[in-house]
Amino acid sequence: MVEEAAQDILVIPDLHGRLDALEAILRVGGFVDAQGALVDSGLWLVQLGDLLDRGPRPRACVERMMDLRARAPERVRVLKGNHEDMVLSADLDPAMRRLWLTNGGTSTLADYEGGFEALIEPGGLHYRWLESLPTHFEYRNVLFCHAGLGSRAKDGSTIRAFCGTGRPLSGGHTGPWCAATPPRPAAAWRRIAGSGAATSAWAMERKRACGPLS
Repeated sequence: MVEEAAQDILVIPDLHGRLDALEAILRVGGFVDAQGALVDSGLWLVQLGDLLDRGPRPRACVERMMDLRARAPERVRVLKGNHEDMVLSADLDPAMRRLWLTNGGTSTLADYEGGFEALIEPGGLHYRWLESLPTHFEYRNVLFCHAGLGSRAKDGSTIRAFCGTGRPLSGGHTGPWCAATPPRPAAAWRRIAGSGAATSAWAMERKRACGPLS
């Protein structure tokens, strides 16, 4: 089966439990209609991770993205962020559990209430879905990932280099951007799309100056 080309890509950075922001971006971006129903179009959606923690509705954010991904798997990509990595590791690593709880994990516990153990601990439906998320997605001349790029994280893996460690593609926290590799070092930056929320999630254009996907 030949994958249909994207006409455009809507990129959403860290949501951290902000279901209201997610729904607003989906509507304004034209991915869903005013009633929240999926719009049939050539628009793709890439969510760069950190659905969980801090905000009031992390469970609803996960369930919304699970539903969109199930309805339009060819048009929806969801990546793993460092907060997904933390919650997946929390049950097995006491130090990671403490780190997760001090970085907004209590809001996820509260939102899941009695369903946390059944859904998001090892073996649960949400746990399995979060565990299956890729750390990066490459489409033509664009590489999407949650955090900075590094050859390897301190633990020797490449996973955390994509979703939680490594040098950012640019300084600051202003949303997902696209960086042209040539010319260097004065690469041109432009915003692709996003909520304007503070984030270190980036998209890098590697092959040519920023412009339409090629």
